[in-house]
Amino acid sequence: MNAAQKKPPLEIVCSRHFLPWLHEHGISLAFTTYQSCRLFFIGLKPDGTLSAFERLFDRAMGLYTSPERLYMSSRYQIWQFDNVLAQGETYKGYDRLYVPRIGFTTGDLDVHDIVVDDTNRVMFVNTLYSCLATLHDTYSFTPLWKPPFITKLAPEDRCHLNGLAVDENRRPRYVTAVSRSDMFEGWREKRSSGGLLMEIPSGEPVVTGLSMPHSPRIYQGRVWLLNSGTGELGYVDTQKGAFEPVAFCRGYTRGLAFYENYAIVGLSKPRANRTFTGLPLDERLATKETEPCCGLMVIDINTGDTVHWMMLEGVTTELYDVQVLPGIHRPMALGHKTDEIKTIITLPPDHRAANNPAVSSPAPPPAGNTPSSAVPPANEFEFKINPDATAVDIIKISGITFPNVQKRWQVKPAGLPLVLVTASLKGSPVAAAVAEIRKNGEHAEILSLYVAPEFRKQGIGARLVSLMESALAHKKCRSIEINFRTDWEGCAPVEKIIAQQGWLPPKTPRILCKSSIDRITGAPWMKHTTLPDGLGLFPWSELTDADRNYIRNRQEKENWFPPVLTPFQEEASLEHANSVGLRRNGQVAGWMITHRTTADTIQYTSLFVEPDLRSKRAVFPLIVEAVTRQIQAGVPNGIWMIDTQNTAMRKFTERHLKKYLVSMTELRHSVRLLRAEETVAPGATYTGAAYSA
Repeated sequence: MNAAQKKPPLEIVCSRHFLPWLHEHGISLAFTTYQSCRLFFIGLKPDGTLSAFERLFDRAMGLYTSPERLYMSSRYQIWQFDNVLAQGETYKGYDRLYVPRIGFTTGDLDVHDIVVDDTNRVMFVNTLYSCLATLHDTYSFTPLWKPPFITKLAPEDRCHLNGLAVDENRRPRYVTAVSRSDMFEGWREKRSSGGLLMEIPSGEPVVTGLSMPHSPRIYQGRVWLLNSGTGELGYVDTQKGAFEPVAFCRGYTRGLAFYENYAIVGLSKPRANRTFTGLPLDERLATKETEPCCGLMVIDINTGDTVHWMMLEGVTTELYDVQVLPGIHRPMALGHKTDEIKTIITLPPDHRAANNPAVSSPAPPPAGNTPSSAVPPANEFEFKINPDATAVDIIKISGITFPNVQKRWQVKPAGLPLVLVTASLKGSPVAAAVAEIRKNGEHAEILSLYVAPEFRKQGIGARLVSLMESALAHKKCRSIEINFRTDWEGCAPVEKIIAQQGWLPPKTPRILCKSSIDRITGAPWMKHTTLPDGLGLFPWSELTDADRNYIRNRQEKENWFPPVLTPFQEEASLEHANSVGLRRNGQVAGWMITHRTTADTIQYTSLFVEPDLRSKRAVFPLIVEAVTRQIQAGVPNGIWMIDTQNTAMRKFTERHLKKYLVSMTELRHSVRLLRAEETVAPGATYTGAAYSA
């Protein structure tokens, strides 16, 4: 074979828009390759070309990621990797450097999926012993749970337990297994249709009849998994106990992650052995006259279309797990095969040498976007705290607030008291945090946190939050909260900052849906305007005092509706244009309450209908009336929030509204309790009207 014919041991080929997609969303990917023993990182070089970084770890499999840490299972160890780069630092052009700090030796347990649960405990699928387990300081593992049909913990891989799904609060909820066998490797005889998804802790089957299922995940209110033996990505209808395929993939599916409305699916080429041959996937591929692939597919979960892909050719033929790394452009890790792991020594910032050769600060941003001079060091910024700020004070610097507080206050008047923390360079504000104190002065919410792009990754955001915490503690606040959205560019930095500051792990209490009048008018149910006899609609502005008393009295006696659906919330900002009530025989029987959030957007806040009237004939005319009134008012956008625990509303949205959405975004919430010792801001002095730092 001549030189022109030789191929490299591994080739990576991407679809045309795969790299621009990574750039657009500011993400990178990490995945493990079971058979070729590699941990891969996929990102972008500064010139926008592919950055593919790999390290060798024997039988790399389960992978779990958080903003600053990775966990990965290998043949007989579980590795903890820690990022050693501070915000804004790079190493050889990489913005994350993961160092294998701790290796937990477990023995060969055939560990598959791995997570960190809501108690910050490492939990993994111990496939060899058919159980969920955690680490132990002395023993190989501590068993935590096993399927009810497993009668004994034995190193026999009885059912091939493999996948573990946690909810938004990191609580374990579901597992996948290839069969319900209770004998040595009995699952091998049930590969084609013996697979199941089980609920934790009951062990009750949620769906059966699967083929080699893997990678269960909970996302956007659904339980997703890979039906690997058929090559399908899909979700489970937990009410019907049915698997609903969304997309067919060209390979043995294993490894699943999500970002916004995309699923990233790992593909493997089936091995030529008894584990992989004879599966329905073989026939599916033959019918479609195609060969299996190894790589990643990016699938639109709303349509099932493959929008981007990356394929591997050469020594790597199997993937196991994949994770998305938000806000990270070019990650890397140290391994054990080079001298690099011997020579890279990291120290706390206060003890670093001024000319530390290993790590560099960020280069100045490209010309045209930022000043031509280099970004100044963080100690050149002046931080100020105004503990008694007014709305006027904050509107003056509204250009460096996000979300923009001036727009917020155009609809919802500012509350008092307010606290403002700013960072300035040569007298010009470049970053700000705004908080509003509520609930008798004991609780506060950060309304806005923003750092100008050219000054990011220097710890300024973390400093703003730290000073805000101190200022609020000085004002006797007992807790502070922040709410943010996963589609915001700053989502990943905010999560990193609050983790560093000791906040509670973010939860996802609600999902934000957005539509437009252009899209919603195409819904077939917009034609449902006829109400049954005895029912009628009325503008909510015509609600009488007698109506109010009726609603309140009935709520007190019967707990008529969930408190979150009260029609009397934030009445000062009620949108009278399309808030609508429903009457039955003259009495209030339901309502659609709306609020104006911005000039071009109406929020659908509360939808309630008497239980016995909850059918299309009663609910849809109420919705249609509100939407029609919005169209007449000329307001183009509508939003509404779904409580993640409200199963009925999630199903309703999924069935009737999702097709007409512009976006569907997770709303995240975190809280930190403030301590008395924080009442003096570190590095700040109290001067009466303001602090300075």
